[in-house]
Amino acid sequence: MIRVLNTFFVSVLGISFVAAESLTEYTQEAHGYFDAKEIDQAVAVMEAAVKEYPDSSVAYVKLGDYISESAKGYVDFFTVLPRAFAMWDTAVALNPDNLNARYSRGSWGTYVPQALCQLEKAIVDLEFVISAVEKTDDPSVKEQYANVYSYLADGYRKNWQFDKAKKIYKRIIEMDPDAKNAQRAQTNINDIIRVENWLQEKEKMKPPDSPEISELRVYVDEHPKDIKKAMILGNAYLEANRDEEAVRIFEEVIKADSSNIKAYKMLSFAMRRAYTQGYDPRISVDHNYMTDGVFKVLRVLDKAVSIASDDMELKLMRAQVGLQMFFFPGRREQAIEDLQMIVESDASEMIKSAARYELGRAHQKKATTNWLKTITEYPNMPSTDSIFNELHAGVPDVDLSQYEKPAAIVNFVIAFRDELAPQTVVWVETKEGAFVKTIYVAGFTGYARAKGRLPQWQASSDFFDVDAVTGASIDMGHHVFVWDLKNAIGEKVRKGDYIIKVETTFWPSRQYQCAVAPISI
Repeated sequence: MIRVLNTFFVSVLGISFVAAESLTEYTQEAHGYFDAKEIDQAVAVMEAAVKEYPDSSVAYVKLGDYISESAKGYVDFFTVLPRAFAMWDTAVALNPDNLNARYSRGSWGTYVPQALCQLEKAIVDLEFVISAVEKTDDPSVKEQYANVYSYLADGYRKNWQFDKAKKIYKRIIEMDPDAKNAQRAQTNINDIIRVENWLQEKEKMKPPDSPEISELRVYVDEHPKDIKKAMILGNAYLEANRDEEAVRIFEEVIKADSSNIKAYKMLSFAMRRAYTQGYDPRISVDHNYMTDGVFKVLRVLDKAVSIASDDMELKLMRAQVGLQMFFFPGRREQAIEDLQMIVESDASEMIKSAARYELGRAHQKKATTNWLKTITEYPNMPSTDSIFNELHAGVPDVDLSQYEKPAAIVNFVIAFRDELAPQTVVWVETKEGAFVKTIYVAGFTGYARAKGRLPQWQASSDFFDVDAVTGASIDMGHHVFVWDLKNAIGEKVRKGDYIIKVETTFWPSRQYQCAVAPISI
């Protein structure tokens, strides 16, 4: 009997010992899974760790880090990363001096779209880390957080604190002039200076106020509580295509009267126009500039709908914007729900017909999403061939007599449609591969100088003549461009053999192609 009790007691102790892993054992096990690229397993281990050690700031940092590593694309920014930020928030709350927590939250906070509302917090975190790093003599700490200066400068840049950003970028260059970070810092300084110059030029080119606007502006400045006159001034700015000034006026109206539904409608209209007129140099200092703008519109419309939930025009406006935000969880579904409600309501025929159109577009986009998943997951199946056949754009006749000669006519067809218009570029090289000239490049890549999206053209041109040829993004269909047989600095090229290239990257499917055509002159 004694032997049985002893055996039983030893067995219980053994089980207890196995179950009670130390935090170090948890983190080592998770790191092993991470090294083996089994991210989900690493996350699961650290989830167990935070249950076992709920007061451990270290455990929450690690969990947040592994969750962030599972984000595989832009869509995951809005589905995966909020949970990672929640873990880092907990880690900082448990221990505000945890540099790893602040570094992770700060570095990711400067990278993600501002729609996630992390940028201001990220800047504070990174300033905290730099302060701590500069107070220590430990070289390992300085090495561990060496990139913090770049992240902070990027945060300042995206927050339009250009002077602070340039100061940090210059410091990065001074610390190690030959490093890649220094080259990147100089590129970012150049981008900021270009945007500052563009903004100054834009201000100079702004047309003078009409007599009506001048009179209204003076009156509104002197009578800030006169909402009616402020609304008239905002409308006057809209009629003059001065959308950004209209936005400021309608925002002031809403501050004074937060239930003014007409002001919400006019503000959302002005913001949509301001953020959807095409790319400009501002995209180079914040690649998410236009996306963040659309999210601001959505937040305005969400607020308005919460005030006037039976206003079908508001729901239509929100649905139209929400359909653009396919990567934000629930927005497309919300748009369809809004549209269906409008169709079944007693709204005007104008609004109901618009809702029916948008409802069809919403289902069309859902179909496109399913097709893109098929193409991505089953690239070699007959169903994928069927999709490409369905999407194939017809090639119309082209009247070449309208183009001045001598010239080279570049014809090509984009026979695929993604959620967004693709990034496309057309350029010329010599037969030896030397860059000659860019004929056309899509707006986002051109203005943002977005690296990696069109890698062959980037390597060839190094963005040399991008400012002269950037245009609106082209989508599925037949396209014609003309090469005037000149190089990037306007000189006639010599007779000989050349290569014309067309490179395209689709998003979010990441389908990619680069077509090549030789030409002799």
